[in-house]
Amino acid sequence: MAIVDLYEDDFYVWTQEQAAALRAAGKAGGKSNAVEWERVAEEVEDLGKRDLREASSYVALIIEHLYKLAWTQREEPKAGWRAEIVRFQGNLELILTAALRAKIDTDMDRLHRIALRDAKASFEMHEPDAPRDEALRWTLDEVLGE
Repeated sequence: MAIVDLYEDDFYVWTQEQAAALRAAGKAGGKSNAVEWERVAEEVEDLGKRDLREASSYVALIIEHLYKLAWTQREEPKAGWRAEIVRFQGNLELILTAALRAKIDTDMDRLHRIALRDAKASFEMHEPDAPRDEALRWTLDEVLGE
């Protein structure tokens, strides 16, 4: 795949490859005083990591809302949580690439732990007596609404 196509199709992979190329150029004689090769590589790499953190955050938020929907004994908050899930899924659609999806898929256990912690904290305040099945798990496809 051409670099320009990769930039458009999978920004995360492009950033990681460009960071590696910048590091290699710096080691191969890129001794220009105007370019700090390692720092430039780190900054480019971090652009991709930002997308990974953002996508992971949306996945954790969706899972948190799925826990809340599964646990609540009240009807009133359900519509708001469902609307937020749809909004988060739309935001994910804008940034999720094949490479990010693969990375997130391998991190689903950790994202469930984060979401479970946050959902439990909310339920401690709002529905302390509601039964909670903490063993619930969703696949990434389910989280994405696929």
